[in-house]
Amino acid sequence: MSTNFWQGKRVFITGHTGFRGSHLALALQKAGAIVFGYSLAPATTPNFFEVANVGDGMTSTFADVRDAQSLNSALDFAQAEVVFHLAGGGGLKESLDKIPEVYSTQVMGTVNLLESLKQTATVRAVVVLTSDKVYRVNIAQNSYTEDDALAGNSPISAAKACAELVVQSYLNSVFSTDKYNRHKISIATARMGAVVGGGDFEENSLVYLLAQAAQGGGDLPLRNPNSQRSWLFVDDAIQGLLALAEKLIEKGPKAAGPWNFSAGAGGILSVSEFKNAFMESFRGVKAAELDLVNKGVSTHGILNSQKAETELGWSAKYSPIQAAQNCATWYKKYYST
Repeated sequence: MSTNFWQGKRVFITGHTGFRGSHLALALQKAGAIVFGYSLAPATTPNFFEVANVGDGMTSTFADVRDAQSLNSALDFAQAEVVFHLAGGGGLKESLDKIPEVYSTQVMGTVNLLESLKQTATVRAVVVLTSDKVYRVNIAQNSYTEDDALAGNSPISAAKACAELVVQSYLNSVFSTDKYNRHKISIATARMGAVVGGGDFEENSLVYLLAQAAQGGGDLPLRNPNSQRSWLFVDDAIQGLLALAEKLIEKGPKAAGPWNFSAGAGGILSVSEFKNAFMESFRGVKAAELDLVNKGVSTHGILNSQKAETELGWSAKYSPIQAAQNCATWYKKYYST
Protein backbone atom coordinates (compact mmCIF):
# COMPACT_ATOMS: atom_id res chain seq x y z
CA MET A 1 0.00 0.00 0.00
CA SER A 2 1.44 3.34 -1.05
CA THR A 3 2.16 5.84 1.69
CA ASN A 4 -0.59 8.47 1.98
CA PHE A 5 -2.39 7.20 -1.14
CA TRP A 6 -5.62 6.58 0.77
CA GLN A 7 -5.51 9.71 2.92
CA GLY A 8 -8.81 11.51 2.32
CA LYS A 9 -9.91 9.09 -0.43
CA ARG A 10 -13.64 8.36 -0.44
CA VAL A 11 -14.17 4.60 -0.64
CA PHE A 12 -17.36 2.53 -0.98
CA ILE A 13 -17.39 -1.14 0.13
CA THR A 14 -20.18 -3.63 -0.43
CA GLY A 15 -20.16 -6.52 2.03
CA HIS A 16 -18.33 -4.45 4.64
CA THR A 17 -19.81 -6.38 7.58
CA GLY A 18 -18.32 -9.68 6.45
CA PHE A 19 -14.96 -11.04 7.57
CA ARG A 20 -12.89 -9.76 4.66
CA GLY A 21 -15.01 -6.64 4.21
CA SER A 22 -14.55 -5.66 7.86
CA HIS A 23 -10.79 -6.14 7.68
CA LEU A 24 -10.67 -4.07 4.49
CA ALA A 25 -12.77 -1.29 6.03
CA LEU A 26 -10.56 -1.19 9.11
CA ALA A 27 -7.37 -1.06 7.02
CA LEU A 28 -8.75 1.82 4.96
CA GLN A 29 -9.77 3.72 8.07
CA LYS A 30 -6.27 3.35 9.49
CA ALA A 31 -4.87 4.62 6.17
CA GLY A 32 -6.95 7.78 6.44
CA ALA A 33 -9.70 6.99 3.91
CA ILE A 34 -13.29 8.18 4.24
CA VAL A 35 -15.15 4.88 4.18
CA PHE A 36 -18.75 4.06 3.29
CA GLY A 37 -20.19 0.57 3.57
CA TYR A 38 -23.21 -1.14 2.07
CA SER A 39 -24.13 -4.57 3.36
CA LEU A 40 -26.58 -6.77 5.17
CA ALA A 41 -26.23 -6.76 8.93
CA PRO A 42 -23.48 -9.05 10.27
CA ALA A 43 -24.40 -12.67 9.64
CA THR A 44 -22.93 -14.15 12.83
CA THR A 45 -22.81 -13.45 16.54
CA PRO A 46 -20.07 -12.65 17.42
CA ASN A 47 -18.58 -11.02 14.32
CA PHE A 48 -15.42 -9.07 13.56
CA PHE A 49 -17.37 -5.99 12.45
CA GLU A 50 -18.71 -5.49 15.98
CA VAL A 51 -15.79 -6.99 17.93
CA ALA A 52 -13.33 -4.58 16.28
CA ASN A 53 -15.78 -1.64 16.30
CA VAL A 54 -15.36 -1.27 12.55
CA GLY A 55 -18.61 0.65 12.19
CA ASP A 56 -17.44 3.44 14.50
CA GLY A 57 -15.09 4.83 11.88
CA MET A 58 -17.32 4.75 8.80
CA THR A 59 -20.78 5.37 7.38
CA SER A 60 -22.87 2.22 6.99
CA THR A 61 -25.98 1.41 5.00
CA PHE A 62 -27.59 -1.91 5.88
CA ALA A 63 -29.36 -3.18 2.79
CA ASP A 64 -29.21 -5.85 0.06
CA VAL A 65 -27.16 -5.46 -3.15
CA ARG A 66 -30.16 -6.90 -4.98
CA ASP A 67 -32.06 -3.73 -4.07
CA ALA A 68 -30.92 -1.64 -7.03
CA GLN A 69 -32.56 1.60 -5.92
CA SER A 70 -31.09 1.47 -2.42
CA LEU A 71 -27.63 0.56 -3.73
CA ASN A 72 -27.74 3.39 -6.25
CA SER A 73 -28.75 5.91 -3.58
CA ALA A 74 -25.99 4.78 -1.20
CA LEU A 75 -23.32 4.97 -3.91
CA ASP A 76 -24.55 8.41 -4.98
CA PHE A 77 -24.41 9.62 -1.37
CA ALA A 78 -20.86 8.31 -0.88
CA GLN A 79 -19.43 10.21 -3.86
CA ALA A 80 -16.64 7.64 -3.77
CA GLU A 81 -13.60 7.45 -6.00
CA VAL A 82 -12.91 3.75 -5.31
CA VAL A 83 -15.40 0.88 -4.97
CA PHE A 84 -14.72 -2.59 -3.54
CA HIS A 85 -17.47 -5.12 -4.27
CA LEU A 86 -17.21 -7.91 -1.68
CA ALA A 87 -20.90 -8.65 -1.08
CA GLY A 88 -22.29 -12.13 -1.56
CA GLY A 89 -19.64 -14.27 0.09
CA GLY A 90 -20.28 -17.57 1.78
CA GLY A 91 -18.91 -21.06 1.96
CA LEU A 92 -19.78 -24.17 0.01
CA LYS A 93 -22.05 -25.72 2.64
CA GLU A 94 -23.95 -22.49 3.20
CA SER A 95 -24.43 -21.96 -0.54
CA LEU A 96 -26.01 -25.39 -0.99
CA ASP A 97 -28.79 -24.40 1.40
CA LYS A 98 -29.80 -21.31 -0.60
CA ILE A 99 -28.79 -21.76 -4.22
CA PRO A 100 -31.25 -19.24 -5.76
CA GLU A 101 -30.05 -16.56 -3.34
CA VAL A 102 -26.40 -17.32 -4.17
CA TYR A 103 -26.98 -16.78 -7.90
CA SER A 104 -29.19 -13.72 -7.51
CA THR A 105 -26.74 -12.05 -5.12
CA GLN A 106 -23.66 -12.79 -7.18
CA VAL A 107 -25.12 -12.06 -10.59
CA MET A 108 -27.77 -9.40 -10.04
CA GLY A 109 -25.84 -7.82 -7.16
CA THR A 110 -22.91 -7.31 -9.52
CA VAL A 111 -25.17 -6.10 -12.34
CA ASN A 112 -26.86 -3.62 -10.00
CA LEU A 113 -23.50 -2.21 -8.92
CA LEU A 114 -22.24 -1.86 -12.48
CA GLU A 115 -25.49 -0.21 -13.55
CA SER A 116 -25.16 2.26 -10.68
CA LEU A 117 -21.69 3.16 -11.94
CA LYS A 118 -23.24 4.48 -15.15
CA GLN A 119 -24.80 7.27 -13.10
CA THR A 120 -21.80 8.23 -10.98
CA ALA A 121 -19.49 11.12 -11.69
CA THR A 122 -16.87 10.29 -9.07
CA VAL A 123 -15.94 6.57 -9.26
CA ARG A 124 -12.65 5.85 -11.01
CA ALA A 125 -11.71 2.35 -9.83
CA VAL A 126 -13.75 -0.75 -9.01
CA VAL A 127 -12.42 -4.03 -7.56
CA VAL A 128 -14.78 -7.01 -7.64
CA LEU A 129 -13.76 -9.89 -5.37
CA THR A 130 -14.56 -13.38 -6.70
CA SER A 131 -12.81 -16.69 -5.98
CA ASP A 132 -10.02 -19.08 -6.90
CA LYS A 133 -12.76 -21.62 -7.73
CA VAL A 134 -13.95 -19.77 -10.85
CA TYR A 135 -11.65 -21.82 -13.10
CA ARG A 136 -12.57 -24.95 -15.04
CA VAL A 137 -11.06 -27.80 -13.04
CA ASN A 138 -8.26 -29.70 -14.74
CA ILE A 139 -6.80 -32.45 -12.56
CA ALA A 140 -3.62 -32.44 -14.64
CA GLN A 141 -3.09 -28.73 -14.03
CA ASN A 142 -1.18 -27.57 -10.96
CA SER A 143 -1.90 -23.87 -11.21
CA TYR A 144 -4.22 -21.47 -12.99
CA THR A 145 -3.51 -18.16 -14.70
CA GLU A 146 -5.92 -15.35 -15.49
CA ASP A 147 -6.28 -16.63 -19.07
CA ASP A 148 -7.60 -20.07 -18.12
CA ALA A 149 -11.22 -20.99 -18.81
CA LEU A 150 -13.94 -20.19 -16.30
CA ALA A 151 -16.43 -22.71 -14.91
CA GLY A 152 -17.59 -23.77 -11.45
CA ASN A 153 -18.25 -27.14 -9.84
CA SER A 154 -20.51 -25.86 -7.03
CA PRO A 155 -23.26 -23.23 -6.92
CA ILE A 156 -21.07 -20.63 -5.21
CA SER A 157 -18.17 -21.28 -7.60
CA ALA A 158 -20.37 -21.13 -10.69
CA ALA A 159 -22.12 -18.01 -9.39
CA LYS A 160 -18.79 -16.25 -8.91
CA ALA A 161 -17.71 -17.36 -12.39
CA CYS A 162 -20.94 -15.80 -13.66
CA ALA A 163 -20.03 -12.58 -11.84
CA GLU A 164 -16.68 -12.67 -13.65
CA LEU A 165 -18.51 -12.98 -16.97
CA VAL A 166 -20.79 -10.11 -16.06
CA VAL A 167 -17.78 -7.88 -15.39
CA GLN A 168 -16.12 -8.99 -18.64
CA SER A 169 -19.26 -8.17 -20.61
CA TYR A 170 -19.41 -4.65 -19.16
CA LEU A 171 -15.69 -4.16 -19.86
CA ASN A 172 -16.33 -5.13 -23.47
CA SER A 173 -19.26 -2.75 -23.86
CA VAL A 174 -20.39 -0.11 -21.37
CA PHE A 175 -16.96 0.45 -19.79
CA SER A 176 -14.78 -0.49 -22.75
CA THR A 177 -11.34 1.00 -23.28
CA ASP A 178 -12.37 3.00 -26.34
CA LYS A 179 -15.02 4.75 -24.24
CA TYR A 180 -12.72 5.44 -21.29
CA ASN A 181 -12.44 9.19 -21.94
CA ARG A 182 -16.19 9.33 -21.45
CA HIS A 183 -16.80 6.98 -18.49
CA LYS A 184 -13.38 7.26 -16.73
CA ILE A 185 -13.97 3.99 -14.85
CA SER A 186 -11.58 1.02 -14.63
CA ILE A 187 -12.83 -2.33 -13.31
CA ALA A 188 -10.85 -5.37 -12.17
CA THR A 189 -11.70 -8.69 -10.57
CA ALA A 190 -9.62 -10.14 -7.76
CA ARG A 191 -9.53 -13.93 -7.60
CA MET A 192 -8.36 -15.35 -4.30
CA GLY A 193 -9.01 -18.48 -2.29
CA ALA A 194 -9.90 -19.06 1.32
CA VAL A 195 -8.53 -16.26 3.46
CA VAL A 196 -7.67 -17.01 7.09
CA GLY A 197 -7.29 -14.61 9.96
CA GLY A 198 -8.54 -13.50 13.32
CA GLY A 199 -12.19 -12.57 13.59
CA ASP A 200 -13.63 -15.18 11.25
CA PHE A 201 -16.67 -16.46 13.13
CA GLU A 202 -18.39 -18.36 10.32
CA GLU A 203 -19.92 -21.58 11.63
CA ASN A 204 -17.85 -23.83 9.35
CA SER A 205 -14.66 -21.77 9.35
CA LEU A 206 -11.67 -24.00 10.11
CA VAL A 207 -9.88 -21.37 12.20
CA TYR A 208 -13.00 -20.69 14.27
CA LEU A 209 -13.57 -24.42 14.83
CA LEU A 210 -9.94 -24.77 15.87
CA ALA A 211 -10.23 -21.79 18.21
CA GLN A 212 -13.32 -23.21 19.90
CA ALA A 213 -11.70 -26.61 20.30
CA ALA A 214 -8.49 -25.12 21.69
CA GLN A 215 -10.33 -22.83 24.09
CA GLY A 216 -12.44 -25.73 25.33
CA GLY A 217 -9.40 -27.95 25.84
CA GLY A 218 -10.54 -30.44 23.23
CA ASP A 219 -9.46 -31.53 19.78
CA LEU A 220 -10.87 -31.12 16.30
CA PRO A 221 -11.12 -34.24 14.10
CA LEU A 222 -10.38 -33.44 10.47
CA ARG A 223 -12.33 -34.78 7.54
CA ASN A 224 -9.52 -34.32 5.00
CA PRO A 225 -6.33 -33.92 7.07
CA ASN A 226 -3.95 -34.45 4.16
CA SER A 227 -5.67 -32.04 1.80
CA GLN A 228 -3.07 -29.56 0.57
CA ARG A 229 -4.25 -25.95 0.53
CA SER A 230 -2.87 -22.52 -0.20
CA TRP A 231 -3.35 -20.47 2.97
CA LEU A 232 -3.62 -16.72 2.40
CA PHE A 233 -3.44 -14.60 5.54
CA VAL A 234 -6.05 -11.83 5.72
CA ASP A 235 -3.48 -9.01 5.90
CA ASP A 236 -1.92 -10.22 2.64
CA ALA A 237 -5.36 -10.46 1.02
CA ILE A 238 -6.25 -6.91 2.01
CA GLN A 239 -2.92 -5.57 0.77
CA GLY A 240 -3.62 -7.24 -2.56
CA LEU A 241 -7.02 -5.56 -2.91
CA LEU A 242 -5.56 -2.17 -2.01
CA ALA A 243 -2.62 -2.54 -4.39
CA LEU A 244 -4.98 -3.44 -7.23
CA ALA A 245 -7.20 -0.42 -6.59
CA GLU A 246 -4.15 1.84 -6.54
CA LYS A 247 -3.02 0.42 -9.88
CA LEU A 248 -6.46 1.04 -11.38
CA ILE A 249 -6.26 4.68 -10.36
CA GLU A 250 -2.72 4.96 -11.71
CA LYS A 251 -3.04 3.00 -14.97
CA GLY A 252 -6.76 3.20 -15.74
CA PRO A 253 -7.98 0.60 -18.25
CA LYS A 254 -4.47 -0.87 -18.59
CA ALA A 255 -5.02 -2.48 -15.18
CA ALA A 256 -8.59 -3.62 -15.84
CA GLY A 257 -9.59 -7.29 -15.98
CA PRO A 258 -8.82 -10.35 -13.82
CA TRP A 259 -6.02 -10.67 -11.25
CA ASN A 260 -4.96 -13.72 -9.20
CA PHE A 261 -3.86 -13.45 -5.58
CA SER A 262 -2.45 -16.51 -3.87
CA ALA A 263 0.12 -17.52 -1.29
CA GLY A 264 1.56 -19.65 -4.11
CA ALA A 265 3.59 -22.82 -3.83
CA GLY A 266 5.32 -21.50 -0.72
CA GLY A 267 1.96 -21.15 0.98
CA ILE A 268 0.93 -24.78 0.58
CA LEU A 269 0.33 -26.73 3.75
CA SER A 270 -1.88 -29.68 4.64
CA VAL A 271 -4.94 -29.11 6.80
CA SER A 272 -3.43 -31.24 9.57
CA GLU A 273 -0.17 -29.26 9.51
CA PHE A 274 -2.10 -25.98 9.67
CA LYS A 275 -4.11 -27.34 12.58
CA ASN A 276 -1.01 -28.40 14.49
CA ALA A 277 0.62 -25.00 14.01
CA PHE A 278 -2.53 -23.32 15.29
CA MET A 279 -2.90 -25.61 18.31
CA GLU A 280 0.77 -25.37 19.26
CA SER A 281 0.64 -21.58 19.17
CA PHE A 282 -2.65 -21.38 21.07
CA ARG A 283 -1.71 -23.85 23.80
CA GLY A 284 2.03 -23.36 23.91
CA VAL A 285 2.65 -27.10 23.59
CA LYS A 286 3.12 -29.43 20.65
CA ALA A 287 -0.18 -30.71 19.30
CA ALA A 288 -0.87 -34.43 19.46
CA GLU A 289 -0.99 -36.31 16.17
CA LEU A 290 -4.33 -37.94 15.42
CA ASP A 291 -4.78 -41.38 13.92
CA LEU A 292 -7.17 -40.24 11.21
CA VAL A 293 -9.13 -42.55 8.95
CA ASN A 294 -9.08 -40.49 5.77
CA LYS A 295 -5.57 -40.61 4.34
CA GLY A 296 -6.47 -39.47 0.83
CA VAL A 297 -4.49 -36.54 -0.51
CA SER A 298 -6.29 -33.89 -2.51
CA THR A 299 -4.60 -30.76 -3.79
CA HIS A 300 -6.67 -27.65 -4.36
CA GLY A 301 -5.86 -25.75 -7.54
CA ILE A 302 -3.22 -23.09 -6.93
CA LEU A 303 -3.54 -19.65 -8.47
CA ASN A 304 -0.56 -18.31 -10.35
CA SER A 305 -0.02 -14.79 -8.98
CA GLN A 306 2.90 -13.84 -11.20
CA LYS A 307 0.93 -10.99 -12.77
CA ALA A 308 0.23 -9.41 -9.36
CA GLU A 309 3.82 -9.95 -8.27
CA THR A 310 5.26 -8.37 -11.42
CA GLU A 311 2.82 -5.53 -12.07
CA LEU A 312 1.61 -4.68 -8.56
CA GLY A 313 4.70 -5.58 -6.58
CA TRP A 314 2.45 -7.73 -4.39
CA SER A 315 3.31 -11.07 -2.83
CA ALA A 316 2.19 -12.91 0.28
CA LYS A 317 4.34 -11.89 3.24
CA TYR A 318 3.10 -14.51 5.69
CA SER A 319 3.87 -18.21 5.43
CA PRO A 320 1.04 -20.67 6.21
CA ILE A 321 2.71 -21.45 9.55
CA GLN A 322 2.79 -17.75 10.40
CA ALA A 323 -0.81 -17.40 9.27
CA ALA A 324 -1.86 -20.21 11.62
CA GLN A 325 0.13 -18.70 14.48
CA ASN A 326 -1.34 -15.23 13.90
CA CYS A 327 -4.85 -16.70 13.88
CA ALA A 328 -4.19 -18.51 17.15
CA THR A 329 -2.79 -15.35 18.77
CA TRP A 330 -5.86 -13.34 17.79
CA TYR A 331 -8.39 -15.87 19.12
CA LYS A 332 -6.42 -16.46 22.31
CA LYS A 333 -6.50 -12.72 22.99
CA TYR A 334 -10.19 -12.58 22.10
CA TYR A 335 -11.09 -15.33 24.58
CA SER A 336 -8.99 -13.75 27.32
CA THR A 337 -10.83 -10.41 27.22
